[in-house]
Parts: sequence; C-alpha cells; structure tokens
Amino acid sequence: MASVQGTPLPHLICPYNRYGYILKNGDRDVDFVINDKYFYFVEGDNSFPDYYFDHHLYSRYGWNMKSADGSLCGACKSEGVSQACYFCDKCEVSYHKECVESYPQITSVFHPKHSLQLVYDRLGKKNIYCSYCDASGEDNRVMLYYYCFTCEFGLDPVCAQTPLSLLYNPSRHEHDLTIFPRKVDLTCDLCGVFGSKSLLCVCLQCDFIIHTSCISLPFVIKISRHDHRLSFTYSLLGIFSCGVCRQKVDGNYGKYSCMKDCTYVVHSKCATRKDVWDGKELKGEPEDEYENLNSFEVIGDGIIQHFSHSHHMMFETNTTNIVYGEEKLCQACVLPFYGGGVYKCVKSKCDFVLHEACANLPRKKQHMAHPYPFILQVSDTENIFFCGYCDRFSFGLRYVCNKGSESISIDLRCAAISEPFDQQCHRHPLFLSNELGKYRQCSICGKLKFQTLNCIECELFLCFYCATLPYKVRYEHDEHFLTLSYKENASLNWCEVCEETFDSNKWLYTCHECGTAFHILCLLGKCALYVKPAQNLLLTEGQKINIIPNNGLSRPICKYCGRRCQEKLMVELNDDVDGRILLCYRHLAVGVGPD
Repeated sequence: MASVQGTPLPHLICPYNRYGYILKNGDRDVDFVINDKYFYFVEGDNSFPDYYFDHHLYSRYGWNMKSADGSLCGACKSEGVSQACYFCDKCEVSYHKECVESYPQITSVFHPKHSLQLVYDRLGKKNIYCSYCDASGEDNRVMLYYYCFTCEFGLDPVCAQTPLSLLYNPSRHEHDLTIFPRKVDLTCDLCGVFGSKSLLCVCLQCDFIIHTSCISLPFVIKISRHDHRLSFTYSLLGIFSCGVCRQKVDGNYGKYSCMKDCTYVVHSKCATRKDVWDGKELKGEPEDEYENLNSFEVIGDGIIQHFSHSHHMMFETNTTNIVYGEEKLCQACVLPFYGGGVYKCVKSKCDFVLHEACANLPRKKQHMAHPYPFILQVSDTENIFFCGYCDRFSFGLRYVCNKGSESISIDLRCAAISEPFDQQCHRHPLFLSNELGKYRQCSICGKLKFQTLNCIECELFLCFYCATLPYKVRYEHDEHFLTLSYKENASLNWCEVCEETFDSNKWLYTCHECGTAFHILCLLGKCALYVKPAQNLLLTEGQKINIIPNNGLSRPICKYCGRRCQEKLMVELNDDVDGRILLCYRHLAVGVGPD
C-alpha cells in the first residue's frame, strides 16, 4: 500500500461518509425511483465540518488505480489512471480526486443541453451506463455518477471532467474529432457496433465515426484465446468468424488479426473484453517467449531433473509393474496409470512417478479463460488447493496466477482445456462461453455456471467440473474399461452400485462388453476424485486434518450428517472437546461438484 502524505484534509468529506450523511440528515426522502431506476440524490456540498465524522482523507500522488493489487476507486468502482487521489484512513481505500471533489450538479461539454445531477446507485442496483468510457454498473464498476434523467445520460465523475483535448488522437485519426452530444444510432468505424449507448465523435472531412470509448483502443495486444499477438486493422479481405464470439466479422470495420501466418480474427469489442485481454498495449514491446520454458533439465539419455522433485527421474515405457490402484497415482495430475511412458524416480525407495505428458508441462502457460498467464507450482505438502474453474479440492501440481484482482489456482486438468475442446462423448467441438454475465446450466450436472464450454451446433453446455471428468475409468469388479457417454442404450436401466434407475437425460459410465452402467457419482465419488489419502493437511482456517481411505469392513458414521459414509475417503480431525471426529469428505468440499 502506498504511503499517505501530509495532514488530514479537514474540508473534504470521504465519499462513504457523504453517502451516510445523505441518509441520516436529509430533510426529505432521498430515495428516488425514476424510470424503474433507483437512486440517492447527492445534494449536499463535498465539504462538511470535520467533527461530524471520523473518516480522514489524505492526499496521494504518483499512484495508479490500475495497480497490481486490483485496487479500485472506492466511490465509482472504476480503475482509472488518476495520479492524484485521496486515501481514507477509516475505509482503507483510495478515491479518485474527481469523485471526492464532485459537486452536486454540473454542466458538461459532453451533454450541454441539460445539467447533470450527482447520484448514488441505490444499494448497488447497477442502473448506470457511462456514455464516455462505456463502463456499466452491470460489471460492478460505476456506483457514484452524474446523470440526466431527461435523456437517461450518465457519466462517472472522472469521465465527466475529461478534457476535450483527449479527443484528438493523431495515431488513431489524422483530423480533429467533434463530439456529437446526442445519442444516435450510427455504426462506429473502429468496433463496428451499431446503436451503442456510448458517445460518438465524428470527422466531417472523411465521414469517420468513432465511439469516445474506442479512441483509446490499443494497436497491438495479446489475448487469452490465441497464442500469437494481434494487431488492429481497418480492412481485411476474406470471410472470417470471430475467435471469441464465433459470429461473422464485417471486413468494413476495425478488428484484430493475428500477426503470424494464421487466419485468426476477432471483433474489436470481443478482443478488448476484460476477461480476454490483460489491458496492455504491446506496440513496440518485445515478445515474451514464455511458452518455451521447460519444467525439467535434461541430465542424460532418458534422465531428467524435474523442478518438482529433488531426485533424478528416468523415462520408462514398460509400465506393467504400475497397476491400477488408488495408491499409485501421478504426482502431478493425481490420476492413475493406464499405460504409456512414465518418468520414475531413480531412487528405489522413492515412489515419485509422473506421466510423460505431465513431466513435459510448460512452466508458464496462458489459459483461454483468464487474461493473465499462469505459473506451474508445486503444492505445499501440507496443503490442498481449490481449483478456481472446476471447484474441486486437489493435490499435485497446479498453475497459479497472482495478477489481477485476486489469486487463482487451477489444476492440471482444467489447465489442459483449450479451444476447440474435443469432448470424446460429443461429435462437435466445444468453445468457451462468450456472453459476459450469463449463467448456463451444465448438461451433465445441471448446475448454473458462469463459464461453460458450449457447442455452437447444438444445445450442449459443460461446466469445467464435468468437462474434466475422465472419459475412461476402471471399476474394481470389472476387467474392462468403462467409458463416459449419454444414456443411448435403453436396456441400461439401473446402476450397478446403488441399483437405482437412470434418468433418460443423464450421462453415465458404461461397460459395453458386460452391458453394465453406473451413475457418475456412484463410480467416482462425490468430491474425492483427485484427492489421495494424506496426513496433517492444513486448511485455510488453520485446522489440520487427515484424509483417510474408507475401506474398512464397516462404514463409519459421519459426525456431521449422522449416516454411514459411502465415500471412498473420509476426513479425520482431532477436536479438543470431542476427540477424534470422522466426517464425509464432501463436507470439506461443500457445494463442490455435482449434487
């Protein structure tokens, strides 16, 4: 956190206190409903006697609100780039200078016809859309803003004080641009969007139209959906579909195309979405060849030193001595060995083994669902991690990203998913969902998920949990492999484990040789698919637990639900009062995976 400078400013009120003052001291009801939108009017001045409040503001200089720690302005929830701002010692957040010093009413060159009223979005109802920067309350950014109720025109406090000189950008257009203060349905030449709520600028000399939010579009970028850099271009010959939304790209308007020898093209708006682009302009910047970073050093013929293990490892193709069993799992992906090459520790008493593919994983990786790269790390031997995509607890290696607003970890199965995704049970390729803020129901588990893998040919949606279910598994009482599939055979009426009937629209594991079938959860367990028995695991709450196999002659009773546990693994913890406590593993991972 940057240091504060100087003494508290006695005449300016913290935006949080300003909001509280409105609610407690207003001489009339300040809760307004206008055009089905909810607001609190800000009618008081931005300075009050300091004895009313215990929030003190300090000046901050040289601080960028688009910082690595993900800090946002506490008032408008916008990133912004103001170098001068204020810090509140009580709220422990920073505020734009423009948000703190905002007046109750202003006139703006962007909307000269009417004055603009300063309002708070009531209880975060997300009613506003800033017509300059294209930010909406729907992405939880704009909370304090100026608004014209006659025209339904809004500006956040920073954009409301933007100088007109910024509209001249010779690298984007050679002539001066004139602001068009009314909302009109025209098509922007840079993004190709018709009828946007954003303000438009026009060049009458060349019939050039551009959104104010598009003036600062970058020229060279790197997005999460493609391996190469993309450059902005106005015209492109040929027929293309967007690499993000899969819709047609109009060659008459601006778009981004691959700088290498491939035909990847993306709409301007799709390429610069916050979940696709990291916000960096790469024009003139050298390329980062992080894809070539290996996870091991070659020591000799078939011998490597892997970063995750202290001993040398030797490549072995004969895996007949590695049989299926929960005690023999890859140390990276926590999956059993079904054949193929492996790397084994050269020490005879060390059972550290890696799949060949897992040993060759890159140390740095770009994932299609996250704008920042991930680093491959070894999980703490006394900890388990939570995958941010499939919502599973897991052991093994993980990819970690600490950039952006929060730290996120993903397991190797989710990290391996890329577009187009080939689901062996489905005949069409799958692509990451392209609509921000829209939840879809997974076709396998039925849960609503923010990010799904979708089929553009038919109505199939898979969450990351179900997309990473193993296609081929073994059952201890069957000599054949079981495969994941739709319920296509009408004769498969009941599950071999629970002996209950199948729903006609559910997926299941089947043995085509024996004609048997299993519910997914009955075969794999509800939560413990990628977790192995371990001792002294440290949870985030500081509680140490043991994960033990549930393979005794009788099923123990779970302390939480009072029933005999049917899971493959159980959680054991020691309580100062009750002593040794056994819990079903699913209570550790509550809400994780299919019900």
